[in-house]
Amino acid sequence: MPVSEPQRVRGGRIKLLLIAVLFSVPPLAAWVAWQIMDGSGVRSTTNAGTLIAPARPLRLHGLATPDGALVDDQQLRGRWTYVLFAPEGCDRRCGQQLYLTRQIRLAMNKDVRRVQRLLVLGSMPRQELAQLLNSEHADLTWVVRDQAAGPLLDRFRGAGFAPDGGQYFLVDPLGNLMMYYDLEVPAKGTMKDLRKLLKVSQIG
Repeated sequence: MPVSEPQRVRGGRIKLLLIAVLFSVPPLAAWVAWQIMDGSGVRSTTNAGTLIAPARPLRLHGLATPDGALVDDQQLRGRWTYVLFAPEGCDRRCGQQLYLTRQIRLAMNKDVRRVQRLLVLGSMPRQELAQLLNSEHADLTWVVRDQAAGPLLDRFRGAGFAPDGGQYFLVDPLGNLMMYYDLEVPAKGTMKDLRKLLKVSQIG
């Protein structure tokens, strides 16, 4: 049965609406996160982390697990994710980030499964480091990046923050980069931020 002209017009409008919704998700997520973290209005922030607005959708290109399997975007879906970077091995700052994010995740108690950690290494780690990661940080997913990861790293660069710059990052359950933390931020403040997000989040 042929499609009538009104039906074609209606179908075209629905497609345009869906496209508009998809493009509005990142800025909407940033606005919601800002309201959540603030609790009173967008002009007075009380969160410990620094909000990245608008939120940045992430595509996981150029990352592979230790056994060589490519990592896709599903790794960032459905849970709140702390993303850490270590260009060469894992230095003091990297060790600090690993310890902090592990303790913050564990402090979520019954919500611990709603939070995950992803460490992005600049090269395959030495055996000692790999063993350390697998033993002391068993909940951690660690991957190795290659040259194809350039566009992904660019998404983690901005005014005052960058991968390998000492900060660790928070990605929402939709895969949007929304916040970063400096190592100087007290763990208590970071825990408070995450508890707020977990309390109001309908996803992840």
